[in-house]
Amino acid sequence: MTPQALTPQADRRSTFLFLFGLVVLYAAIMAAKFALWRANVLMNDWAFYNNSFWNTNFRDLWMLSHDRLIQFGYPSYLNEHFAPLLMLLAAVYDVLPQTQGEAMLLLLHGGCVIVAALFIHATALHLLQDRRLAALIAFSYALSPGILWPTISIVYGFQPDCLLAPMAACAGWALATRRDGVFYLALLLGLGVKENVPGYGAILGTCLALFTSRRKLGLITIAISLAVFVIASKGVPLITGVENRNVGRVWTFVNDVLHLNPHFDYTLPEIAIGVGYSLAFLPALAVWPFLAMLGPDLLLIGQVPYAKLVTWHVMLPVTVLGVCATFGTLRIARPELMRRYWTAVLCVSLIAGPATIYLSYSRYIALASVVDRAAVAQAIALIPKDAGVAVTSDLEQYFARRAIVSSRPDVLNTAAHEFTYAAVNRNALTPARRDGPLAFVTRQDACLVALAERVAQAGGAVMDAGGILVVKFSRMPPGCVMGGTER
Repeated sequence: MTPQALTPQADRRSTFLFLFGLVVLYAAIMAAKFALWRANVLMNDWAFYNNSFWNTNFRDLWMLSHDRLIQFGYPSYLNEHFAPLLMLLAAVYDVLPQTQGEAMLLLLHGGCVIVAALFIHATALHLLQDRRLAALIAFSYALSPGILWPTISIVYGFQPDCLLAPMAACAGWALATRRDGVFYLALLLGLGVKENVPGYGAILGTCLALFTSRRKLGLITIAISLAVFVIASKGVPLITGVENRNVGRVWTFVNDVLHLNPHFDYTLPEIAIGVGYSLAFLPALAVWPFLAMLGPDLLLIGQVPYAKLVTWHVMLPVTVLGVCATFGTLRIARPELMRRYWTAVLCVSLIAGPATIYLSYSRYIALASVVDRAAVAQAIALIPKDAGVAVTSDLEQYFARRAIVSSRPDVLNTAAHEFTYAAVNRNALTPARRDGPLAFVTRQDACLVALAERVAQAGGAVMDAGGILVVKFSRMPPGCVMGGTER
């Protein structure tokens, strides 16, 4: 994969249009994400990450979530995903006011695809020496539905997987420009985001050692990746006393493969979606050995019921496809053919990309609930900071900066003695939410609202204003056990 000069292009307008397009795209992404945030659609992992960041004190609490502690028994997010890099985010989050901390997470998630596209553009420009072709490749990546749908991020707002996209693209640029120091930095940062990255690193290192002249770089990459995986799988349990849950999935899957009994939950529509993503990056086949990086992760995604090919789990695979397609375009070395191919891809992407943003936004903005923020502020002031609070899903983000808060019936029932207040929003039970993708959440909210109403009728009301009802009890009354979906 050594650079070969193609016909230079002096058309700087392509670069300008590319940068202008990224600005417009980022504005559209953030308009959608902020609108969903303000409409109280964001929930579940959104509240979880905000709460985990706030709970981190850098002494004895490291990304602690009371919900996860009750559900799975582990005291740190590192027992769910090996993500020490998130401690840096926690440090920044800790010094920001609540709304600014949340805005930072939204801006970061939305900006990752833009930064990744810039690195892919820089890689293509260096390899191909063609501004127009570099712009076509990078903007096609940025408009890929496989990137944009998880960037809007459904109802979650922020997911750490977004950080992997710019890191993978940066690693590709570093390989192209032979900046080994930058490559190692991008690799280490990626390894600090999630435990699946060592698989990418080990396979990438093997390919570099076998199929390029970068044998030393490849061997060091393998060694670093395996060392980090050992730390994630063995070191974290030694410190916390609990195994990393997703590393455990890896061993389970390996065992299933060895016993010739692997299972997958991919559906035909999902497979069709995956093929659709791939069609935009066909030049990646020219560097086919490197596509082996995708195999283990896609197989493991197929083991997890809630991991789908339209969620944040594919941001790294799609980015790797984009980087490989850039190197593959160089290998094909037929500039005119490649310009026509990438022009056709971009034409499709200019329709598919905006449509993806519109459809994903429209699907979830319809599920908005009205929250009286003045009443919520009053409720927050009335409830002691150290009290455990049960909340409806649309209120959880407002109460994220306290140790014990939950909207999950399984947690509320299991740890009933830790909850002495409930704050519910009657407006959470809107018709659209009842029938849409949040139907199971609405059932949970309805259960909690009914419980709070019973407590209020018995004389336990603390406040009732703007649709917000706050009640107090000595112990969480028996409620409904709905069982939440696993995250």
